[in-house]
Amino acid sequence: MRPIHNISKECREKIVTLLLEKRSKSELARELGISPASIVKFYKGKTHASDITIERAINVADKEERTKIMELILDDLVESLLSLLSDHQDINSEKLELLKRVLEEREKRKVLASLGLV
Repeated sequence: MRPIHNISKECREKIVTLLLEKRSKSELARELGISPASIVKFYKGKTHASDITIERAINVADKEERTKIMELILDDLVESLLSLLSDHQDINSEKLELLKRVLEEREKRKVLASLGLV
């Protein structure tokens, strides 16, 4: 999954931490096909999970965890884009305008859902 490559080390750490809420370090290591020592290093922020490990994490996650992981990834990518745009306010492109419309529509749906209108 291409977006995974672009997520931050902090987001990768949050994904591992999320999965550790329902599993031991050794269980998660076994599910991801890595050593328990790697899980400890990820958890402590000494190293970060690779793209392949994050993809495996998504695959082993239950439905609720997968939804939270997708939210973490989306939030991380949006924060990166917002940072880029604030540093380079003169950027303007067709895809950027489309992204803005999609995000605005998503925000509207969130508000409507919170009001119980959706």
